[in-house]
Amino acid sequence: MDKKIVVLGGGTGISSVLRGLKYYTKEISAVVTMSDDGGGSGILRQELNILPPGDVRSCLAALSNTDSALKNLLGYRFKSGSMENQNVGNILIAAMTDIYGSFDKALIEMSTVFNITGKVLPVTLDQTHLVAEFESKDKVVGESYIPKMSYRLNTKIEKMSMIPHFPKANPNAASAILDADIVVIGPGSLYTSIIPNLLVDGINDALINTRGKVVYIANAMTQRGETLGYSIKDHYEAIVKHSCTMMIDEIYINNKKVPPKIYENYYNKDESEPVFLSAEERDYFKNKNLKIVEDDFIEIKDEKIRHSGKKIGKILFK
Repeated sequence: MDKKIVVLGGGTGISSVLRGLKYYTKEISAVVTMSDDGGGSGILRQELNILPPGDVRSCLAALSNTDSALKNLLGYRFKSGSMENQNVGNILIAAMTDIYGSFDKALIEMSTVFNITGKVLPVTLDQTHLVAEFESKDKVVGESYIPKMSYRLNTKIEKMSMIPHFPKANPNAASAILDADIVVIGPGSLYTSIIPNLLVDGINDALINTRGKVVYIANAMTQRGETLGYSIKDHYEAIVKHSCTMMIDEIYINNKKVPPKIYENYYNKDESEPVFLSAEERDYFKNKNLKIVEDDFIEIKDEKIRHSGKKIGKILFK
């Protein structure tokens, strides 16, 4: 019998993991944050009053088993005119929502059309907006504005919250977490993809009470506007701070180094740097009885560092 896996995060961050995990099990549930308000998703959200489709579309594409032409259709962006930069997959989800009357039913139909492995589940069906409070005590509302303002103000993110304050968890998402053999958190943007899921009422309880093991996939690189200068410990403590509990059992940390030129490109573009585990952090996590798994968890695609779902799955399913 296949193990039941839940992958919790934002669509862009977890899609590469989903793409590899589907070779190990068919019982996959992607539980996806619903706070995106930028780009094409933000436009559709504002004009049609639907949940943001971008992150769930990325997960649908990752889990799809259809031919390459349909996969390409899901990811295609218009290059000119009034539809410039709008994504076809987002429009399809919006159309399905209109046809079937709800966002979750639209995803079920899209899952059938694109023959996906597993399920894609919004973490909440409520309309939500992210709120960040910075160390400077400034506040900003809106997922797309938070990293920009953090960098512009040269201040770190102190605390995340939501409007409404405690949106309700999608019952199907909470049930999937409770019933999972393994829950994978991340990788992805710490404050705008990972932590937003923990602000949804019912998700922390599900993570505490799940019968499965909870594994956090640590980011391989820091991110401008969110985690510049962060260590593995900093990432972990931010999650604990927003979940009010230590529900993580294991942390997977990449220890593979890539050619210096790739790191230079990341730093020159976004000031991003690699995140490796230090000797002091090993002692820190050991004292917390947390299992640390260090291995080669990444791959290089188009000069970009991405987590490999196949490599992660190989270790998970040992």
